[in-house]
Amino acid sequence: MAVREPQTPSRRYKLTVEDFYRLNLPPDKRYELIEGVVYEMPAIGPLHATLVRKFQDALYENFRGRALVSTQNPLRLGQHSMPQPDLALIRVADYRHEHPQAQDVYLVLEVAVTTLEDDRKKLAVYAKAGIPEVWIVNPEAYRVEVYRQPKGSRYLSRLDHDPAEPVAPLAFPDTPLALSW
Repeated sequence: MAVREPQTPSRRYKLTVEDFYRLNLPPDKRYELIEGVVYEMPAIGPLHATLVRKFQDALYENFRGRALVSTQNPLRLGQHSMPQPDLALIRVADYRHEHPQAQDVYLVLEVAVTTLEDDRKKLAVYAKAGIPEVWIVNPEAYRVEVYRQPKGSRYLSRLDHDPAEPVAPLAFPDTPLALSW
């Protein structure tokens, strides 16, 4: 008679931000923690780097003294998510002891040269955290997708803008930006 082993279901672990820090991942790559899952981020290509620098300069120039510009740095969004958006406009504060959290963020800006679908999937994380506004720059379509009004895991409003058409962040309605390239 054959001995049968008991059925044991596989387990899936949802990592916390603290677990993520303890992973000791290779330092030569970039990673994000999204809803408890670790994602290796793709290498930054020349167009992506150029657009991030260009938009970073525009944000610095227009919001100096009113907000900080965080470039490809982590946001701590709850216990299970720590994305690294290309740019974030955040409250002026001292972040030496903890990363900015959702209540510190005015605007997230993602440059989607090769990551459009991934950036759109992250919208759910941003919306759940209550990030009031996300802009996805889509160079292939020459559009800026503006997402507003987070509710649950989605944004109720999406507006597509021509990059040359100025649009103002909700937090700074007096400061419209044109993100043409």
